[in-house]
Amino acid sequence: MDYIRINKLLTTSIYKQIAGSISNAIEEGRLKYNDKLPTEKEICQAFSISQTAVKMAYEKLIEEKKIVRIKGKGTYVTNRQVFQTTLHNYYEIDILQEDIVKSYSQNIVLFERKLKDLSIHRELGLKKSETIYHMVRVIRSDQNPVLLQRIFFPKRYFKDFEQTYERFTHLFSYIEQDHGYHIEHLHNTFSAINASASEALLLNLETDDALTYIRTRVLDKDERVIAYIMHYFPGDFTEFEVIVHAI
Repeated sequence: MDYIRINKLLTTSIYKQIAGSISNAIEEGRLKYNDKLPTEKEICQAFSISQTAVKMAYEKLIEEKKIVRIKGKGTYVTNRQVFQTTLHNYYEIDILQEDIVKSYSQNIVLFERKLKDLSIHRELGLKKSETIYHMVRVIRSDQNPVLLQRIFFPKRYFKDFEQTYERFTHLFSYIEQDHGYHIEHLHNTFSAINASASEALLLNLETDDALTYIRTRVLDKDERVIAYIMHYFPGDFTEFEVIVHAI
């Protein structure tokens, strides 16, 4: 709680000092997404101040969408970032890095070869006996996990993936520039789901927290499905908006 600083000799309202202290701690990275904040009663006892001042401070931060109250659990940092981009580029790292976030990193947490995964083979239009490369990566913004991706490549189209996957960053450039395929279509399916235990662990969430789940089939000019991607966006970090233009 040492990030809260109160000077009772100042003319600045106590609630503004509390709200400002917590806001500064979030901006400086001392408080991170999903960190639990002390209760109103704990702050009152620590600084010998009225509960009204703490309540007002928390209400101000909630209004600014920097913290959130979860009934029965407590008050948490949310500092939500809203990503706005076209559907064609919503999962490209260079878009996240250059246009939106201050600092970006990716972590490839799993790489494997998969056989006899009937649902994935069906999405890729492959025979049961064909090998699929499967990679799982977490994309972070300012150390907060903002996207989990499960990426599937048919070995028949990406035979050197075992040697190159560690250098993988940009999805489109890897497919088009590194391997010479032309992406003709993207088939996207959007849905809202609850995080499983594994997704919650990788995205620093609670099990059953809200996720935006997007499945993407990448087709080349010959209508072959050359990649299949599952994207998991934490609800606190993303909003999707559809704009319809009248012609």
